[in-house]
Amino acid sequence: MKIFDEKGVTLYELLATFAITMIVLPVIYGVFTSGIKLYNKIQIEGQLRDEADYAATMVMNTFYSFPFDYVKGCGENESKNCIVLIDGTYTDIQDVKGIEKGQSGHFYDINQEKKYDEERTLRIALTDENNQEKTQITIDGTPLEGIADFKDSKISFACYKYKDNETNECESGIIYLDFFLQHERLEKPLELESEFGF
Repeated sequence: MKIFDEKGVTLYELLATFAITMIVLPVIYGVFTSGIKLYNKIQIEGQLRDEADYAATMVMNTFYSFPFDYVKGCGENESKNCIVLIDGTYTDIQDVKGIEKGQSGHFYDINQEKKYDEERTLRIALTDENNQEKTQITIDGTPLEGIADFKDSKISFACYKYKDNETNECESGIIYLDFFLQHERLEKPLELESEFGF
């Protein structure tokens, strides 16, 4: 009967195993951590793209659902990243009973330029009011919620047709949305651009 077994690991084999492990482990760890970083970057960029799409869609829906007469900037005192939609007229239909020259029945008078007592306005802006942590898009004072910070983004328009040559009341043109979406998990902002006509 053998009491001592001479099978085992020599010191050279043990040192070689440690050396190979010390070379392979950092490579495996680097691949693993870079994979996690890439996954987080793709995930947050996807979420920011969704928010930018939502913001652009909400701005377009506002333009197509609010019956505005013209568009203008907010003015020099306010943010330049601001557009105001102004509705000052509406179509008025009046029932006129006409008995001219022996006619009977109802006739209608249509006035497409009937003026409101006070113009209705709707404001689309990039705001960082009330010491907010991030810049948000607001539509008629209501911010669009999300995780993105729209700092350095721009909302602007180019006018193709003014109501007259003396005013800055734009009847048709193009809206430009230049988004620079920032988030703490991104190294540099995500840049997205969109434009649509009105």
